[in-house]
Amino acid sequence: MKAVLTLALVLAALPVSARRSDPVEESFKEVDVSIGKGEFSKARDKLDEILALLKIDDQRMVRYHERTGAAWLGEGRTAEARASFTAALKATQRLKVTGDSGAKAYTGMGLCLRRLNNDKYALRFFKKALTFNLDEGTKMFAEDQIREIEGRPPEPAR
Repeated sequence: MKAVLTLALVLAALPVSARRSDPVEESFKEVDVSIGKGEFSKARDKLDEILALLKIDDQRMVRYHERTGAAWLGEGRTAEARASFTAALKATQRLKVTGDSGAKAYTGMGLCLRRLNNDKYALRFFKKALTFNLDEGTKMFAEDQIREIEGRPPEPAR
């Protein structure tokens, strides 16, 4: 009885988001795994399911479009990827996103532009990505792209 009461108190102290999983977040995790395995079509199918769960004013719309762009880019379909990253950038501005998903949208657009041999324009997107609250991996990637475009030597392993 004491253990049940203790567990009930612990669960009550947890935020609601920690008590039950969010199906959208769980689906995004599956998308990331699929992209990591090179299963881009599977990732896009899961993203279609996610889109049905998102409202137009949900900040995760940025992540939806960014991940869609990443899947297209993984397949080498730059035009489709660019359209998805453009949608992600528009959502970033409309929803005032300042986090990592916004940074990844700018980084993704930079990659599209590099594939289109437009490094000068890509540089602007990588630099803009650095103005967001981004994770260390995204930051290092954007910085490496900037260094490469500017012709500077790579940084030693960090």
